[in-house]
Amino acid sequence: MGRRKIKMEQVQDTNTKQVTFSKRRLGLFKKASELATLCNAEIGIVVFSPGNKPYSFGKPNFDLIAERFKSEFEESDSFETSSYTSRGSRARQDKKICKRLNSINEEAEAEKKHGEDLHMWLESAEEDRFNKPIEEFTLEELKEFEAKMKRVQGGIQINRDNMQASSSLLVLCNDVSMQLCK
Repeated sequence: MGRRKIKMEQVQDTNTKQVTFSKRRLGLFKKASELATLCNAEIGIVVFSPGNKPYSFGKPNFDLIAERFKSEFEESDSFETSSYTSRGSRARQDKKICKRLNSINEEAEAEKKHGEDLHMWLESAEEDRFNKPIEEFTLEELKEFEAKMKRVQGGIQINRDNMQASSSLLVLCNDVSMQLCK
């Protein structure tokens, strides 16, 4: 069938939406990497999936980009503070930032708990079933064991990426929040 032009409209099916997001996110990160390489640019991207999971990409490193952005934000913030017309608009903006920070904290805690649950799961029932020397496994058991390990590895990779993105956002939001609360 080959490549074909896809009409730009919102995908309705949840599964299709997730697959499209995953593929296009990787394409976006690849293009960002190419731009950074070709132009010697520093790039940081944060993308939230349809399930509200954060994914980040940075070249040379997302944390460095976030730190640079934060320091430039602090410098420009001192000039922009005088442009606020009322304390009410500043308070509303502070509330939004605090609410987002709380949301990111909750996401980070949920990811941490999920990781702990996966660890407990690995140490529980599966351990009993595959608790014998590998030489005694049948071919079917080996294939099943390999498939389970690949699923676990994929889950760990996703959780690692989510935790890295969440921690980067958390550091950035904490710093911005601290500046706003001064």
